[in-house]
Amino acid sequence: MKEYFCVPYYKEGEKMKGNKVKLFLCLSIVLGLIVIVIIYFACTGKKQDKQGNLDVKYEKINMITNFRLGISSFDSINPHITKNKDMIQIAPLIFEPLLAITQEYKIQNCLAKEWSKVSEKSYVIKIKEKVKWQDNSDFTTEDVKFTIEQIQKDKKSIYLENVKDIKKVEVVDSYTIRLELSKEIPFFEYQLIFPIISKKQYEGKQMEKSKEIPIGTGKYKVTRWDKEIIELSKNENWYDIENENANIKTIIISLYKDMGEVYNSFRLGNIDLVHTSNKQYEEYIGSMGYQKKEYQGREFDYLAFNCQNDILQDVKVRQALQKSINREKIISIVLEDKAYVANFPLDYGNYLIKDIEWKETFSQEEAKEILKEAGWRFEYGIWSKEINGITRTLNFAITVNQDNEQRIKVAEEIKKQLEVVGIQISIKKVSKAEYQRILKNHQYEILFTGVYNGYSPELDSFLGEENLANYQNQEMLSLLKEINRISSEDLKKETYKKVVELYQKEVPYLGLYRNQVIAAYGHSVRGEFTPNNYSILYQFSQWYRQ
Repeated sequence: MKEYFCVPYYKEGEKMKGNKVKLFLCLSIVLGLIVIVIIYFACTGKKQDKQGNLDVKYEKINMITNFRLGISSFDSINPHITKNKDMIQIAPLIFEPLLAITQEYKIQNCLAKEWSKVSEKSYVIKIKEKVKWQDNSDFTTEDVKFTIEQIQKDKKSIYLENVKDIKKVEVVDSYTIRLELSKEIPFFEYQLIFPIISKKQYEGKQMEKSKEIPIGTGKYKVTRWDKEIIELSKNENWYDIENENANIKTIIISLYKDMGEVYNSFRLGNIDLVHTSNKQYEEYIGSMGYQKKEYQGREFDYLAFNCQNDILQDVKVRQALQKSINREKIISIVLEDKAYVANFPLDYGNYLIKDIEWKETFSQEEAKEILKEAGWRFEYGIWSKEINGITRTLNFAITVNQDNEQRIKVAEEIKKQLEVVGIQISIKKVSKAEYQRILKNHQYEILFTGVYNGYSPELDSFLGEENLANYQNQEMLSLLKEINRISSEDLKKETYKKVVELYQKEVPYLGLYRNQVIAAYGHSVRGEFTPNNYSILYQFSQWYRQ
């Protein structure tokens, strides 16, 4: 079948006329498109930049410049008196330390301009000039000296541990101070994060009885303080305001009787931030209508293996124990997925081990092979081996504080898992007093314990001399001494990597899990949220409400 194509036929004059019509239509369409584009960019707030590129966007932000916080069980604004965790978080906005800690747990200058370790027990610190207290008086090294001596004198401050080993404070001049320690302290600079208070305001006074509004050097100052509210206002005379000019002008801190009231106020939208390690937080604030950041806390639970025990001193046995325990299962079954697997004392975000890859540890088949290679025989459901002419079996006691219900439940799960491999476990529940005695004397086989990690990357207490696990390794001691001498960040990271590799091989401890912390922000809050255990208010200057 033939196909036919229809071709339009024009007379000569009609053809010219048709071309003109087409041209007119094309020009109309082009002009119409240009008008549409202009209207579009006008409506979306986009304008041409100097090079003619249509990608400069102007957006009007409805910025609310007050921020609302809540505190339960309030005790004091004074940073050396308060025991309130939320007040401790807020305090650096008012009272600044010599040194602060970054999101990756690096040390950075705050009131200190520079610092140096001049000998094993001596530090020199130069403070920033032209810093003013909020009453417009000068901040000097006399304030630093007064603060240290006041903490040592009162002995009640949460910062007493930071300064207890400072033997002498020498004011060299108004901006230079020298600290002499009673002994060498690895990473002592991490101790210099205590807030500095005004000598002029507190000298000769009892701080606990003082009702006057305290002054600081920080970005915000206290402008109101009564039974229901603390109000902070932006310190327009802050020395670094040009570099860090905050959006938030006022912070309203409502004082509540308990955390239940704080949760309820957050749920109703009356406060903008809640910070908690309560595993059941969603029961109080729900699961929607807010933003949140979850991160690893400083509560590190672990098993300590007594490396002087005649069986546990064998590294192969410790490796087999590590391979036999499924930590993910423990967190899922016992802790309801409200914790993180923890490998090491510093794995809560410290920059020195941040890039280290951790090997998978759980494999019960590998555990059995390790024991076989070490000369252990599996017969009648138990492992046995002749040591010094005596037949020994893999049968250990895990010591745990009888008052810690969570650890007892975890110990029971560990017992089940180890018995699958053929390692027999008994759970030794002891009183708090007995537990403390065992801790002090290091008398146990396997100890289930935990620690509230400091910010410092110091590892001597875990791996140095007289450590809890009775672990002795000359290579490890040499690495720890080397770390304390290194100033280069890259070299320090490299040495920590060697420490971690040796730790993974030797297994003096088995890290189990770390607690989960939640920072929940109201849906109207805008900004970058990067909380850690030191502060939940990083980049606060860029925050605002909308």
